[in-house]
Amino acid sequence: MIKLVAFDWNGTLLADTQTVVNATSIELNELYGRKIGLQEYRREFVIPVRIFFINLGIGEKELDKNYKKSAAIFEREYEKRALRCRTRSGSRKLLEWLKSQNIKSAIFSNHEINGVLRQTERLNITNFFDKILANNHMRDAYSIKGKEKRLIEYLKNQKIPHSEVLVIGDTDEEIIIGHDMGSKTVAITNGHSTTIRLRAAHPDFLINNLVEVIGIVKKLNS
Repeated sequence: MIKLVAFDWNGTLLADTQTVVNATSIELNELYGRKIGLQEYRREFVIPVRIFFINLGIGEKELDKNYKKSAAIFEREYEKRALRCRTRSGSRKLLEWLKSQNIKSAIFSNHEINGVLRQTERLNITNFFDKILANNHMRDAYSIKGKEKRLIEYLKNQKIPHSEVLVIGDTDEEIIIGHDMGSKTVAITNGHSTTIRLRAAHPDFLINNLVEVIGIVKKLNS
């Protein structure tokens, strides 16, 4: 029985993949004279961002020296572009349906909390979420992986068993988190990862549109 759906934010609920790629490319170019496109980004992106950049060939000493400046550049470029981003197809219909069924919804994100809240308010969807879990600072995502810990702590406080949680994300990170927790997992394509990477993580369900989650929850709760 699914009692809570835990959503990743960037690329899962918010259709911001190209926006992130554009901001990341400017960040890399300003600091390291390197650019990145959508296909390479989807193949290589991981959290923490430090590992992502090392995999792109950036030296560790340079990264350690520049990570605060790097995060500031990304935030500057991303936030002004994010104002034009919409939710992914099917998001509102799914959120409305979950609320009608008294199934809780939560966001667990590597993004900075105020940045997430600005967008949920702009898109008029904040009221759908029982909890929004995210980093305190944009730079946190450059060195740590904290979203799993935040979600587990929230579930503990709410006394929600992990087996009653459905985890939805657009990268293998969320699928691995769900597997580690013993929760069911849904991977959504056309976000921040390639479909090949998503399949390799072995999600319980692979979808193209969030409205498909309605049928999945009905099946799991039948």
